[in-house]
Amino acid sequence: MAFPLTPADLPAWHMPDVASWLGFRAARTQQMRAVEFPRLTLVQVVQGSKRVSLGGHRALACPHTLLLAPPGSRMDVENLPSASGFRSECLVLAPALVEGFAHRHAALLDGPTSPPTPCVPLSPALQQAWRHCLACWGQPVDPRVFSHRLEELLLVLALDGHRAALRPPAALTVSEQVRRLLLNQPGAPWLADAVALRLHRSPATLRRQLAREGQAFNQLLRDCRLGQALMLLQTTAQPIAQIAGVCGYTCPSRFALAFRQRYGVSPSSLRATLLPARGDRHVKTQEA
Repeated sequence: MAFPLTPADLPAWHMPDVASWLGFRAARTQQMRAVEFPRLTLVQVVQGSKRVSLGGHRALACPHTLLLAPPGSRMDVENLPSASGFRSECLVLAPALVEGFAHRHAALLDGPTSPPTPCVPLSPALQQAWRHCLACWGQPVDPRVFSHRLEELLLVLALDGHRAALRPPAALTVSEQVRRLLLNQPGAPWLADAVALRLHRSPATLRRQLAREGQAFNQLLRDCRLGQALMLLQTTAQPIAQIAGVCGYTCPSRFALAFRQRYGVSPSSLRATLLPARGDRHVKTQEA
């Protein structure tokens, strides 16, 4: 595929340990319940609008705002197409990059701040930083260059007063440690005992610690797998049965049931809302 690439050409582009770009399109209204954002995620709506609900806050994301989803947040999402459809650009940042930024700019992020709101105004400086990052989409750019552009974006967000979502926790919960491990390969045949070994604790200790945090291993695994499936349904043309297998489900009907219970919409109904792909749709990974 020739360069330069755009979100329309390449709906998903991943640079390991740095960030992922995702491009979403829809022809009809999409409604999804409790969509989880395990990593810091920024979304700009290019066409149409996105109605979200987060922690009692309701907001409408439009082309003049940036949707800011803190790590671990869950939102009810409604994508509302305009006459020309719905389109958004989504940037998912690697935890190590955000944590490194927070460490280097601890003084800036310190101090009292109001809870994060779902949508922030797209100031001129923020828009410029966003477009600076967007220019890397699908390009053979050095990861260090892309990382610096992402840190510029985070710095502008902090200077604009949106610091709360950029602060990492003082210590990782056990749930987050498990989640980060599972997200590396959601469709792998994970077992709780093997994960406990990777995290240097006994299976019984892992179960107790997760229960203390109100979590369970099977639920974390299910959420990671269904989150991966949600992304693949919207950014690739893979058949639904193939997506089920990639995400660790050997039975497509069980996958469809779990997906509907999780998001309030069936995989086939969600897929039906999408615009036809422009040729083959691709997911590209740039080697670090």
